[in-house]
Amino acid sequence: MTKQFNLAAVVLFIALFCTVMGKTADAAVSTDVNLVINNEQVSADVMPFIEQGRTLVPARAVFEALGGTVKWDPDTYTVTIEHEASTVILKINDTVAAVDGDNKILDVPAAIKNGRTVIPVRFVAEELGYLVEWVDTTRTVTITSQKEPEESPGITGEENPEITDEESSKITDEESSEVTGEEIPEITGLVTEVSVEEGTSRMENTIVTVQLSEPLKTPEEYPTMILTSPDRFVVDIKDSRVDTEVTGTTYDQKNSPLTAIRIADYNENMVRVVCDLKEATTPSVNLSEDGKTITIIFRRLSTYFDPMEDGKLVVVLDPGHGESTAGKRSPDGSIREYAFNRDVAQKMKDLLEDEGIEVLLTVEDNSDPSLASRCETANNSDADIFVSIHGNAFGNGRDWTSPSGWEIYHYHGCVLSNQLAKSISKANFPRIGILNRGIKTANFYVIKNTYMPAVLIEHGFYTNKEEGELMKSDEWQEQAAQYDVEGIMNFLKSFPETE
Repeated sequence: MTKQFNLAAVVLFIALFCTVMGKTADAAVSTDVNLVINNEQVSADVMPFIEQGRTLVPARAVFEALGGTVKWDPDTYTVTIEHEASTVILKINDTVAAVDGDNKILDVPAAIKNGRTVIPVRFVAEELGYLVEWVDTTRTVTITSQKEPEESPGITGEENPEITDEESSKITDEESSEVTGEEIPEITGLVTEVSVEEGTSRMENTIVTVQLSEPLKTPEEYPTMILTSPDRFVVDIKDSRVDTEVTGTTYDQKNSPLTAIRIADYNENMVRVVCDLKEATTPSVNLSEDGKTITIIFRRLSTYFDPMEDGKLVVVLDPGHGESTAGKRSPDGSIREYAFNRDVAQKMKDLLEDEGIEVLLTVEDNSDPSLASRCETANNSDADIFVSIHGNAFGNGRDWTSPSGWEIYHYHGCVLSNQLAKSISKANFPRIGILNRGIKTANFYVIKNTYMPAVLIEHGFYTNKEEGELMKSDEWQEQAAQYDVEGIMNFLKSFPETE
């Protein structure tokens, strides 16, 4: 009876706990967002909400509050917004919006929620010239016309006199700056062209070019930044405006991280160039000698892999360390890691070449090139994959230790490298005959700084006496090389073009 009572109590407690926690969780994930437009609280049947890190606002409520009109065409699923002198056309589930006939790119498409069209608030800010801010404490998105001057007391502290429309039209920019005490920035140049072209290599896959009418001198004049959710790369060009003929563009290349370029006057003295991306990446940005051309160079999309794109398969093998590397030997000195690494790498090279694979070694002798040099060998080649060959160690180097086993590493977040690691691991086990320590991630230099699928294999512990005996065996080395090559070939053959 006591046990039954206790069980019932536990069940009741769990039910109550789940109910309370469920309500708490619902509250925690609430997406209710307040909307303030030009300092006025706005209510709508669909309020702003956050979805996947992006704030979406109701188009009709926003633009009607700003003095515009909104028309819905149910046949084409199109919203037409007339606002001041502009006409904006948005289509549901389309990331391209037409603003006065020019195509503009939305970071997320317009959508329908509860029968109402919602659009990303960043579009309102960047393309239509409004100031959009987020107040975290009250979960409020504010939209303010940048054309509306803030009310402020007169310089003398007296009440501002009324100014008629006729009088206000006589106030020049220079006079306005005298009143506020601020200098009007001098616009020295125009952005005259923005273009994108396909590059000629993995490292220069996509090239964005920004042409200027006047030269820039230092990077401080074109600062850059990385934005996420969604991923974007931004270049701000100071003291410039956009030529009226210049527009953004979309870019559809399956091996490129770039999806679109958007450009606009970010404020009265700065142009913003936004590169929309499929993944977060940091391009190289260069200024021409005459200061009139900015080039933004993107590497190939990391998840794109077509090893036969150039008509050949190339594998880089990296035998770790060198003869002069300190330590890196078994306690009895019978195994030198650099020698083991080179023996296995050479066996793998022979086997791969038998399969018709071109093989590059990062080192041909007993030297120990720098890690950067090893990466440069791979990055400056046509390599499709990179495999670094190692043996493992534990302890002070003087005594035999118990840790044992085989393991393989890839750089975290690299999808293709993870696939390569899985393929090599599957080929080795259980046949290799030692403990499988698994697939792991690490920041090892050679797998972090190579621009192709890359792994580092630890083939066992030469500081473990039993495992060391295996690693000294030419037969065991041949097996290890064979299984590694099987894994490499299975990975390459998983892509249809290589079959």
